[in-house]
Amino acid sequence: NELRAAARALPAANELLAIPRQRLDHLAAGLPRGLKANTHAHFRRFAASSSRLTIGVLRGQVAHARQRLTVSGERITLSARSLLHRRRERFSGLEIRLKASKLANAKAQRNAIARDLERTHRLAERARRALLTTLQRLEARVAHRSQLLSALSYRGVLARGFALVRDAQGHAIHSAAAVGPNANLSIEFADGRVAATTDADQPAATATPESQPKLQPREAKPAAPKRVTKPVDQGSLF
Repeated sequence: NELRAAARALPAANELLAIPRQRLDHLAAGLPRGLKANTHAHFRRFAASSSRLTIGVLRGQVAHARQRLTVSGERITLSARSLLHRRRERFSGLEIRLKASKLANAKAQRNAIARDLERTHRLAERARRALLTTLQRLEARVAHRSQLLSALSYRGVLARGFALVRDAQGHAIHSAAAVGPNANLSIEFADGRVAATTDADQPAATATPESQPKLQPREAKPAAPKRVTKPVDQGSLF
């Protein structure tokens, strides 16, 4: 019921479209007059423009445009010359600064190279002195070790009149009991070696003390090198 009541209060479709239709009819009636007035106004503007478009006016406009073009060309030429002059001055200043920077950089590099060369010479001299010192120390150590080796070697014992007896296999013999009958021996003295053969009829166990120095050489005792090296100044060697 409320909807029906609201629908009854609404205007009809014809009433809603009446005002827009009326405005449209009014505009449609005035459109031909507006088109005529617009055409007449454009015709008058065209006529006024056509009255001004004469040969003299066109020539004057062309001359004026040519004059403006000439003035613009001269101004462009002057501007280009001024710009070129400023750029040339700027590049000249940059060239001077670049040359000065190049000279300063070259001088700094030469100074750095000279300092590095001097430092290299100093390091080379130090390395040479260190190498000589190291070689001298090594030579002293080698000489000391050689003296120590000579002092501890069994050849020093042989030089004092002892002999070193070896069997056929080259092994040192430490006792007379280790020598059998008819054994081939090699006796080493301080000045060389000689070959010897033991007696066949003498048993090894009955070796007398008199024959012991001949058949049983002893190796260098630990005390013998010490006695040989007593005259040597051990403090200077170590």
